[in-house]
Amino acid sequence: MFRLLPDLVADSARRHAARDAVVIESHRLSYGELDAMSDRFARSLITHGVRRGDRVALWIPKSPEAIVALYGIMKAGAAYVPVDPNAPPARLAAISRDCEVAGLITLARRAAELDEAFGSRAPMRALWFADLTAPDSATPRVAGLPGVPWGAVGTESGGPPGVRVLEDDLAYLLYTSGSTGEPKGVMLSHRNALAFVEWATTTFALAPEDRLANHAPFHFDLSTFDLFAAAAAGAALYPVPPRAAPFPAAIARLWCEARLTVWYATPSTLGLLLAHGGLAELDLSALRVLLFAGEVMPVRVLRRLMALAPRARFANLYGPTETNVCTWYEVTAPPVDDAALPIGTACSGDEVFILDDAQQPVPDGGVGELWVRGGTVMHGYWGRPELTALVVQALELSPGLTDRAYRTGDMARRRPDGNLEFLGRRDHQVKTRGYRVELGEIESTLRRHPDVEEAVVLAIPDEEISHRLRAVVVLKPGGTADMAALQAHCARTLPRYMVPEAIAFRSQLPRTSSGKVDRRALAGLAG
Repeated sequence: MFRLLPDLVADSARRHAARDAVVIESHRLSYGELDAMSDRFARSLITHGVRRGDRVALWIPKSPEAIVALYGIMKAGAAYVPVDPNAPPARLAAISRDCEVAGLITLARRAAELDEAFGSRAPMRALWFADLTAPDSATPRVAGLPGVPWGAVGTESGGPPGVRVLEDDLAYLLYTSGSTGEPKGVMLSHRNALAFVEWATTTFALAPEDRLANHAPFHFDLSTFDLFAAAAAGAALYPVPPRAAPFPAAIARLWCEARLTVWYATPSTLGLLLAHGGLAELDLSALRVLLFAGEVMPVRVLRRLMALAPRARFANLYGPTETNVCTWYEVTAPPVDDAALPIGTACSGDEVFILDDAQQPVPDGGVGELWVRGGTVMHGYWGRPELTALVVQALELSPGLTDRAYRTGDMARRRPDGNLEFLGRRDHQVKTRGYRVELGEIESTLRRHPDVEEAVVLAIPDEEISHRLRAVVVLKPGGTADMAALQAHCARTLPRYMVPEAIAFRSQLPRTSSGKVDRRALAGLAG
């Protein structure tokens, strides 16, 4: 049993230092190099004032430097905070201020954007620029803060930094969409992550000879399997290069030509590889494990995948960011009908419950809310104890015995065979392109435009990407904003996947007899 996530790399470096740890295009990083370089980066962080318990943000495309950085952050006793590298600087600034980051790893070419976004209120002590490889590179200053060229990291002394870190210390914060209009940071510890990683490594028999795909961005919880299960097994990780990420055909060719053995992706991604990536014409004979999570898998897509890779194992993994993966279902034969796949049974050492509104178990076959307890359950939301208390609660397991558990907000029921069936959300949180989105956050952003009186965002079901986001807006008297202006307004603070792809304008919104917006009626208006 490992204690900390960086132990995974250190152990693999001891066992086979020369094996590839990371391969991205022509760049290769061995386990020995990853271990040594992340030690040096940890020392650089400490030199510039980062301490145990701090947070350090990553706003950088996938690269060997990004992976060195996230392990180095944890070796310094801090938690890494990955931010979508395509998100606007304003979102990075908001997240950085929310969790008071002590440092930022980014690119020097984005310094002007950062300076504008942070102004004079940047919370960090220093910035590291991964694209400045010379130790003596002239580094820009952001909001008056010093910059450290990546080349200077190599001049730090080698060896582990010697920071005492505990299993329940935070390892990373993942920011998810928030219903209040602000993103919220999910706090996850080394123990939380390892509960899942150790289960997954054993269950799918990962070995040093494996080559794992990495499509999920580092700010998306699916990436924790790619990063840490690969390291636990001493296997090679193949991140999708940023320039290939928008092109399904490029991704499909990369994975097949590299003969990757383990894929983990959202159903949307896999569907795009089939529809637009030419996957059916490529050689999938190396594939031995295909995992999917993040949204409902269309059965027609699964049938085609299973036909293309008949010797591979297929599994449906379930779990919100707050619990990582807490249930799983292995698909042993192509489904014969179009019924939704079950989400299976508990895993990762967790226990799951289906409860009614009084927190009482519902009978088998009855519908209730899914609750989870166990080692993967998050610490809570950063700086939001009231919100944490709403979803992480004491649950009575038996008379006189209670434990903290997470209420997922997902409705489910238990089938006669013991497998759980996912039935949807009980609120307005939806999935699009594999990401979890609070419609309220987008609505709040739209309402901040000076021309907008009211705004409602709707999730229109779509087989390829789960949902398409469309908005209905009422402008203030004299307001002149059009769809392009409001989309640009959203894009300044929201990630791309949260910007509505269509916006309809109405003079007023339909309402129910209680005065609430009639979302059902609006669905037709937004189409």
